[in-house]
Amino acid sequence: MTNRWAIAALYTAALGLLGSGCAPDDPFDFGGPRSCEAVDQNVWVYDLMQQAYLWADDLPAVDPADYESPSAMIRDLRVGDDRWSRVSDKARSDALYQEGKVVGLGYRTRRDSDDRVVVAEVTAGSPAAEAGFARGDVIQAVGGLRTTQLDEEDRWSEAYGDNMPGVEVQMEVASPGTRARPITLTRDWYAIETVPISRTHQVEGRPVGYLQFATFVDTAPEALDAVFTEWRTAGVREVVIDIRYNGGGLISVARHFMHLLAGAVAEGQTAYAIRYNDTFAEENLARSLVRLDPSLPAVDHVVFITTGSSLSASELLINAVAAHVPVSIVGSTTGGKPVGSKHFDFCDKVAAPITFRLVNARGHSDYFDGLTVTCAAPDDLTAPLGDPAEASLAAALHLLATGECLPPPPPPNEGQEEGEGAAAPPSPGLRTRSQPTRSRPNADPDLWPQMAILPALP
Repeated sequence: MTNRWAIAALYTAALGLLGSGCAPDDPFDFGGPRSCEAVDQNVWVYDLMQQAYLWADDLPAVDPADYESPSAMIRDLRVGDDRWSRVSDKARSDALYQEGKVVGLGYRTRRDSDDRVVVAEVTAGSPAAEAGFARGDVIQAVGGLRTTQLDEEDRWSEAYGDNMPGVEVQMEVASPGTRARPITLTRDWYAIETVPISRTHQVEGRPVGYLQFATFVDTAPEALDAVFTEWRTAGVREVVIDIRYNGGGLISVARHFMHLLAGAVAEGQTAYAIRYNDTFAEENLARSLVRLDPSLPAVDHVVFITTGSSLSASELLINAVAAHVPVSIVGSTTGGKPVGSKHFDFCDKVAAPITFRLVNARGHSDYFDGLTVTCAAPDDLTAPLGDPAEASLAAALHLLATGECLPPPPPPNEGQEEGEGAAAPPSPGLRTRSQPTRSRPNADPDLWPQMAILPALP
């Protein structure tokens, strides 16, 4: 044991961090820090990581006293494929997962082939939606600086300012065919619409259900049930699930989605399994599929539309359903997160270390390089989401109609997912950690980390 390990172990024992206050029937009840002083929080999180972290055996030795916050320390404790272990603000985490609410601006961007910053998605009811933002708009300046200057000087994080309600962001935005107009967005709380679009398309005379799914939060099952009830009535047996921007969320919500897609055809069979580290191997478990009232009685084909921003619970959904019904993936390779986190509340924070890996009924897991596509297709920013002429949806419908991939056209407006650099974490499917980072704007610099990095309750 190194000196630092010894110091940390002695300090942990002295604080009684795992004292008698722990519930005897909950092996994951780690109590709490002795106090909410930074050093006590750090020591408690370090002890938590040494025991519950999926890769605890490879954890580096650090001195918790060297860090000003547990958030800073946990970033240095990540090992191997881990890009997600995190400490977050509890109030914001609860608002996101329980109420589907976040603080931010409410839009997501991508780079097109000309390296322009193009709006890809706008959340209804958000500051961006109220200001008239739409898919295909081009952001030309933020905080008084042109996007080219922000790129060259690596100043994207400061351009957006603090992610607090009331913070104003000055921008210049051009809609297709118009000149840029000045817009001031004010950060505020807004609710995420979990199913922004749902439709039924006719393909070769057959009803095909389409829905865009934004995130896996507690408000989602009710919206999903309503759509699937309509699909049952319409006789839908083929569906297209658009999760191209869905960075994850609650596994319990993903499980509900699995029940809707495969619960009727594979009732009682394994949906997925959860595997902890060796210390908690006795807690490993498997979840079974259940037939719900809105579950589709028969499923001939499920097509998922994905990008590198499709992560975590989105990938779990694909992987789990693919073990029971025919599944295809259209778009681009997913981000690669076959692991999840239990959440541990302490002081005013939530620790979410990676604590388990996810395995489907066929034993498929460890897809850190992402789930590969059946048919490649661009994210066509020139067409609205849900439009059958939009390139990715067109490819999905063509696959269902013919069983073949649609040759993708030259992608005039398809580019790399935004979110690199200090303003927001990168999309893991687009670059490796060894590559240099250039700071770029995200749809909302704080929505991305919350959506993509805290996907975790089994």
